Amino acid sequence: MAETARQLRLVRFGDFEVDLRSEELRKAGVKLKFGGQPFQVLTILLEQPGDVVTREELQKRLWPDTFVDVDHNLNTAINKIREILGDSAERPRFVETLPRRGYRFIGELELPVLPAEEPVPEPVVKVEPDRGSNSRRKWLKIATGVFVILVVILAAVITYRWRGDQRPQKQEALTAVPFTALPGRATSPAFSPDGSRIAFAWNGDPAHGAKGFDLYVKAIGSETLLRLTQHPSELISPAWSPDGTQIAFQRLAGADTGIYVVPALGGLERKLRSTRMPGTWGPMSMISWSPDGKWIAFNNVPGDEHAMMSLLSTETLETERLPSGANCLEQGQPAFSHSGYHLAYWCYHTEGEAGLYSLPLPDGKPKMIGPFQAFPHGLTWSADDAKLIYSFWDTSSFKLGEIIVANGSVKRLALEGSAELPTVSPKGDKLAYSSLFTNSDIWRRDLLQPESPAVELIPSSRAQWDARYSPDGKRIAFASLRSGLQGVWISSDDGR
Repeated sequence: MAETARQLRLVRFGDFEVDLRSEELRKAGVKLKFGGQPFQVLTILLEQPGDVVTREELQKRLWPDTFVDVDHNLNTAINKIREILGDSAERPRFVETLPRRGYRFIGELELPVLPAEEPVPEPVVKVEPDRGSNSRRKWLKIATGVFVILVVILAAVITYRWRGDQRPQKQEALTAVPFTALPGRATSPAFSPDGSRIAFAWNGDPAHGAKGFDLYVKAIGSETLLRLTQHPSELISPAWSPDGTQIAFQRLAGADTGIYVVPALGGLERKLRSTRMPGTWGPMSMISWSPDGKWIAFNNVPGDEHAMMSLLSTETLETERLPSGANCLEQGQPAFSHSGYHLAYWCYHTEGEAGLYSLPLPDGKPKMIGPFQAFPHGLTWSADDAKLIYSFWDTSSFKLGEIIVANGSVKRLALEGSAELPTVSPKGDKLAYSSLFTNSDIWRRDLLQPESPAVELIPSSRAQWDARYSPDGKRIAFASLRSGLQGVWISSDDGR
């Protein structure tokens, strides 16, 4: 993978573009004064996005045969990188420091641009193992394999821009890039206000004995998970505060069901109010935080009534029930528009019929955008508030659709596989969703001791496969999506 990255000419992230051939850094097309060792350090970090590059590795790459003050040189280079990128050590968007270990590039890379060269066929070489060496014993003793499990990933983050001149009926091909590939179920994604992180619920933490969903946050381009809650629940549905400092969520957990809030960087959670969501009301548990930060829209089933929406004041914690559309048996899955002028929601007329409504705020009357026959699930606005993206059941799986608010024109989004609970980044350049898929990872078993359990050899939250030992048994080559793009990686025989 590192060799592949070195062959790329242009690497883009955010407003920046790195030209590896000319060793230039540009921002919004403008060349910046940046080079030397800081540029070399940045290039090395970009070769391994999302992975830790140790200080020792940087020393070997930059100063292999010289005696220099490595700590001083690296600190100076990292500070220069952060200065030119407008980054910070406390709240990094691009370069993260891991104390006593090294550094990691955590920004989201756009699809790389390859240099315009004629493709060269790769030779096929047949390698026979050295049958007279000790490597044969290693091959007999250890076997690597792919461990396949069925998971629901917090789906893929994809590049998707809504253009004003796009025809409603046009099917635009969308390419998905996995954001997580965790065992179990990862669901209910929600973008942070700056679009750099996603909060989601996950029920597969193997380190925790109790089964259930907890709230996690993960930066795009990073493999690090931040766990925010320690209360496994039936379901968790998050929503970010407009300033990105807090995350509100509705927890379904028996007597503890309610609306909570927790600091986005970790800390004690606080309960705002109790709610009631009996039975299988998971899809109705989604909440939305208004752009002005004053209200949280949520669903509740008080007493023996049907599910109805209310607004919770973040200042007084008082609630206000919202009016429903005509003939609504149930209503829910609220979504504030980015302008804050409208609240969209689903109105269920019967078990198989629903209507999508928009409520003008603060005192308007609900207006139906369009009727639906399939059971809808999930709702989010496009960045310009002109469209709503939703998921619906289509024979055997959930799919994503899009409706124009002004005229109710509907089309299906061209995505492969299942897709539900969509969320759009505030800038409108990314769409995240939950999807069911089969993940693979690399495990090792001792063939001389078959009773011993298999161990995960090369951990990653993304799919990996096709592991092969080198003839001397000291290295392992494998395919992986750990950087977000498929590539070939090499590790030592212990998986490091």
